[in-house]
Amino acid sequence: MLGAAFVRPSPRAHALVAALPLALWLVFHLWEQWSVFGGRDAWIARMASTSRGPLAIAIELVVIAALVAWAALTVRALVRREPLPGAAREDDAGIVRAIGRLAPFASLASIVFLVIHVATMWAPKLAGADLVAQWVTLTHALGRPEVLVLHALGLTVIALQLVTSIPAALEALGLVRTERARRSSMLVAATLALCVWLLAAQLVGWLGTGVGTFWAISVVE
Repeated sequence: MLGAAFVRPSPRAHALVAALPLALWLVFHLWEQWSVFGGRDAWIARMASTSRGPLAIAIELVVIAALVAWAALTVRALVRREPLPGAAREDDAGIVRAIGRLAPFASLASIVFLVIHVATMWAPKLAGADLVAQWVTLTHALGRPEVLVLHALGLTVIALQLVTSIPAALEALGLVRTERARRSSMLVAATLALCVWLLAAQLVGWLGTGVGTFWAISVVE
């Protein structure tokens, strides 16, 4: 039954699967990376606690499984020319329609960025490397323009994906039933996405260069 559901997923199932990896990824990283405000030593200690042990591995495997399922459903929908969650509808207008038209690009670009990000961390881990050391290496690499640009673009498309996937997931759960509610949920999602983007960009700048991207961070080393 589960196999048949995956082969012929409903739009509701696709919408929920599309939102799941982003939700897990964001919650995990916010909890993990918030420690940078305590300084690099506090950050490394938090990274050590979240990169080892059965719970940490289980969380990472769930995120990877959700990402694989999302990627498979997205490719299937594109091949069959089926609408993706959050895609523009005939009765959409204005900014809602404009954002909806970007849904296919946001989905594919977000998946590509997350796959690169996961592969960057898991490939050395499978080879036996210390994951904390890999994170430190990544933060040093963020000081390089090409890596910084990649993460800036990745964070931007993820923010855009949040704007399209959150209303679609809420609609799939039956929490959004009218077009007015859909527009309102998109506005709330856009506000959340902007906050996430600002915080992530600030932390990326601090990790890569030692200073915040938008404002200075005072920490105790």
